[in-house]
Amino acid sequence: MSEPNDALRAARESVESPSSPGQPLTREELAEAVNAQVFRSTGKVTAIDANHIGKWERGVIRWPAAHYRAAIRAVLDVATDADLGFRRGGSGCTTEDVDRKTFLRSTLGLGAGAALARATPAVAALAGGQDDLVSAVAGPTQDYRRMESSVSSQYLAPAAEGHLRLAKQVVHEKVRSSKGFSTLSEIAGLAAWLAADRGDSATARARYKESIRYAESSRNSLLVSYMTASLGHYAVEMGDPRQGLHLLDRAAQYQDGHTPAAARAWLASLRAVAFGAMGDRAQTLDALRTAQRNTDRQTSDAQWPWVFAFTSAKAARYQSTALAALGDYSGSRAAYTAAIPTITAPKPLALAKVEFADLMVSMRQEDEACRLAVEALQVGKQYGSEKIVERVRDLRSRMGTMCRDAKLLDRMLIDLYD
Repeated sequence: MSEPNDALRAARESVESPSSPGQPLTREELAEAVNAQVFRSTGKVTAIDANHIGKWERGVIRWPAAHYRAAIRAVLDVATDADLGFRRGGSGCTTEDVDRKTFLRSTLGLGAGAALARATPAVAALAGGQDDLVSAVAGPTQDYRRMESSVSSQYLAPAAEGHLRLAKQVVHEKVRSSKGFSTLSEIAGLAAWLAADRGDSATARARYKESIRYAESSRNSLLVSYMTASLGHYAVEMGDPRQGLHLLDRAAQYQDGHTPAAARAWLASLRAVAFGAMGDRAQTLDALRTAQRNTDRQTSDAQWPWVFAFTSAKAARYQSTALAALGDYSGSRAAYTAAIPTITAPKPLALAKVEFADLMVSMRQEDEACRLAVEALQVGKQYGSEKIVERVRDLRSRMGTMCRDAKLLDRMLIDLYD
């Protein structure tokens, strides 16, 4: 029997989860962080998951590959392999003994740099030239994404904007390369996301368009597809499904036979939401079938920026939104029930609750809708998310006055003006 690696488990549990404050880092979060760190430091796309971390912690694998060991040291902020309980020999096997082609049975798609990552150690004098400079510029983006789950956009957005200005100067003057422009695209995409969360639609659109231009300069077709689709989905969320669908169609043109299933599943899910918003039942259901087919398809080839899992549970959230738009309330509720247990970060969970509350209003279950709206608004206020606040405000305008928490909800909305 393998000897458990208690040192690795203790190191993981000493780091706080970015999505569940007060709780330790989960195996899945560590796996995503390691994948991101490996890509940042080596350019390699890897796809380890919670199962891999479990094997390391159980001692089944005592000596992972060098790039994994280096990534874990950086993520968990430890100095040596021994501090993590890694050693050669023993009853455990090595990473090379494991089938490395085991990739996400349900594909992923959180997008460029969406994984948790710790700040990498400062690059000594940037001795490696342009690659080290790109890594140094890209590093803070991962930290901002990590903080996004627990820091108000009101404070984080200005920092991201400042970092974008610095990155533009560095890339245009020093690193006019594919990696340099990919980094710029990712930073601009983050700035767009934060602007959208703050309710600054003009800045959000501008930054999304910047991210697309930089992605085009990087000549990374997958990155162009991702950023274009992100803008398209934003347009749908803003009430412009026809314009959004045009952008989603454009994003699809950058996909080909080599596109990973993750990208196809995610884009098909976005298209389903757009078609649902337009009331096109046939196209919505067709897009949902495409999304499910690609989500279920096993793949062994991960490609950045789709290197994290787009599971069936994550696809279910888009399915819930699309079906609700078509008036299929029972189907929407079933999909929501499948999705909600997997959403742990406060802001995404709050947005999901508002979407489900909207469904409850349509089903004349306003007590439940009101309760969910109160919970979501508390998160929106705490994290300075105007996006959440606006959705709750819109929801309230379509509700009656007799629900159980109506007075509490109204008081919370009034307090926004005090």
